[in-house]
Amino acid sequence: MKLFLAVILLSFIFSSCSSIYFIEPQPKGGERQSEMPKELYGLWFGENEGWQFNENGITAINFEIDSIENIVDTTYQLLPLSDTFRIYKAKELYVINLINSEKNNNYWEIVIFERVTNGDINIYYPYKPEIFAHVKGLKLEEATYYIDGEKKIVKTLTPDFESPNEFNNAVFSGQMTIKTLRKLITKIPPIIFKKDGSISYPVETIQED
Repeated sequence: MKLFLAVILLSFIFSSCSSIYFIEPQPKGGERQSEMPKELYGLWFGENEGWQFNENGITAINFEIDSIENIVDTTYQLLPLSDTFRIYKAKELYVINLINSEKNNNYWEIVIFERVTNGDINIYYPYKPEIFAHVKGLKLEEATYYIDGEKKIVKTLTPDFESPNEFNNAVFSGQMTIKTLRKLITKIPPIIFKKDGSISYPVETIQED
């Protein structure tokens, strides 16, 4: 899994080499919000990027750095809520559902937000298929693997391939419950948008193949 230090939140979805797709928005019983929830408002900065959450949506801020680490340019990309970029309230959790046009499909990917008692916001991006393998309410429709560069679509998450393979994506139908969603995030290391405006990355997000 190639996940770079500077890609978080929605950049995770755009850059990650594997994805979990859902045919229906998640979770079951989630309440779609018409604007970004105020308790998520804030401004955070990592090494080369920043994120701002406000009533307009999410703004991604990217800093272009020169060879001596001076900022030479700053770009902003606003991601407003829309029919393809939704946020649902699921009790104490918020779930972004996004149809990623860059991946040329009509499936939803999700990012989960949890505001914790110390004021930090934990952010979870589920990209490992095994945590969904036995989730009640979900059904695996297909999974895509690559074997020596050749795409192979199967109906299982445990294919019996003779050659080494690389998981690419899985598509699930149905909806998981809020209770199930709570359990699943305990298996995902979060990115933390800290109360002081900084960003803490799990070790897993800075590893490269």
